[in-house]
Amino acid sequence: MSNIDILYERSPIFGGIFNEWRVKRVNKLVTLLGVDWFKDKKVLELGCAFGNVGFYLESLGAKVTFSDGRQESLDIVKLKDPSAKTILLDLDTNWKLSETFDLIVHFGISYHLDNWQQDLLNTINHAQYIAYETAVNKFNNNIEFKIKKSNKGHAYNGPVNSLGSLPSVSMIETIFKDSQVNYIRYDDVDLNHECMIYTNQSSKEFKQQDNSIIYLNSWSDTWAYNGRKYWILKKENV
Repeated sequence: MSNIDILYERSPIFGGIFNEWRVKRVNKLVTLLGVDWFKDKKVLELGCAFGNVGFYLESLGAKVTFSDGRQESLDIVKLKDPSAKTILLDLDTNWKLSETFDLIVHFGISYHLDNWQQDLLNTINHAQYIAYETAVNKFNNNIEFKIKKSNKGHAYNGPVNSLGSLPSVSMIETIFKDSQVNYIRYDDVDLNHECMIYTNQSSKEFKQQDNSIIYLNSWSDTWAYNGRKYWILKKENV
């Protein structure tokens, strides 16, 4: 099996369209950092699902810790590799670990969290590099879009707790700036796959006061959804 095959999940739960999407995100990360960069690096994969990303980075020489909010997912990781280091971690809590990492992979998680801002700050505190990807809304205002769990009922997927969130690019990048981390956003077309679109579409203003809460049935509700965004963050002097 070639290394890239590790990213393809055979289970339909995280297979299908998620396979190509996973490959594109990871290819972007490896292209930006370089294959040799991963040798002996400490990596934490948050929301690891069945561990495909982490196992692939291990094949490049990384020392990976797999973390998820569902023990059922971590059990699958252990079935694949009984020696895998796993942590059950609810990212909606004010989590803190006893170690830091060279890289944290944070793909497709924030829109499944209620406390996404707190989680992002905690992530920044635990790593030198962060690969961060999430769905975003299309507005500049600091409006909270909350996603109901009712359409995310799968045992392995969706919010672990009651709500998800659909933040805006401006809300996310304000956290980066306030945390004084360097970041680059990539909206490149090579990240696109089917409905998971990385778009250059400009954000709009929304005629509602900031700090309002609007509830959505799905993160992909078309009137609010503005595709996905992908960032690489780096802290200096760590």
